[in-house]
Amino acid sequence: MSEPGGRARDLAERLFAAGVVDTHFHIGPELLPRRYDVVELARRARDWNATLVMKNHTYPTTPLASLARRHENARLLGGVVLNRFVGGLNPDAVISAVSGNRTHVREQQDEPPFVVWMPTVHAQSHLDTLGHAFDSRWGGCPCCEDTEAESAPETAVVVFDRDLNPVPALLPVLEAIAAAGARLATGHLDAQEIMRLVPLALEVGVPAVLLTHPHYPSVELSDAQLVELIRDERVFIEHCFAIHTIEEVPLKRFVESIEATGTRQVILSTDFGQVHSDPFPECTLRFARSIEALWPEGWDEEGLLTLFSDNPRRALGLPG
Repeated sequence: MSEPGGRARDLAERLFAAGVVDTHFHIGPELLPRRYDVVELARRARDWNATLVMKNHTYPTTPLASLARRHENARLLGGVVLNRFVGGLNPDAVISAVSGNRTHVREQQDEPPFVVWMPTVHAQSHLDTLGHAFDSRWGGCPCCEDTEAESAPETAVVVFDRDLNPVPALLPVLEAIAAAGARLATGHLDAQEIMRLVPLALEVGVPAVLLTHPHYPSVELSDAQLVELIRDERVFIEHCFAIHTIEEVPLKRFVESIEATGTRQVILSTDFGQVHSDPFPECTLRFARSIEALWPEGWDEEGLLTLFSDNPRRALGLPG
């Protein structure tokens, strides 16, 4: 990472001394090109005192995270996205992620938590909004347009019917997440679905819920809805830098939302890992600097740092 100067250097030192926890980082290989494989990302996470949750739209990442912890001494966590690649709303996909979450294959010991995302590229709202599963902008190369075109006629993973009643498969999935002690992330569901999902998840004992990039076009949670959802302390709002860099949502919108909700249950993550995106940790530092420039007068820097460290650590149930 290039050496920042002055105030920026101080922010970088304090940020990484606090221990960055990024709850949303894409990893390859995948149908689209990605910047990092697990070994490259593990070494960067280790070198910068960071914890990263690896996301892949097509398969569970818990085995990769386990290998990174075992052989690279890196704090990588895994997860699974409930797209059609793993059977959609499939409790066995959650169990598969549990099975892969073993740092030492000869032992059965307590492991760090993992994240289960509701459907992303196969969410009905995502397909209705985008028109296809994969967005060629995520890959950043001409071949990605072919992947985008091939994914156009996808069938959605339905989570709620038109009357917003949960489909029968949802409850067993939520129960499996709760039994595993995993964290639920809302993926690319729309606002109405999320408003129904979160109370159901908490009712069955899911330890924490991450509201995934609320300003993404297929999600569009209002600030009033966010305020309502975080009345329960187990719910966290995850603002992702990629929603600014790719979707061009102004960072001022993030700050306005944080002003409305307060900072206690807010997480700032990157949602990076695209080939054309900034590498880690430059991406996190760039996000922090950009938000700091818009930080409301009277809000201290310590409050900003907690959004990158303490809050995501608390959401994931990691030790302080």
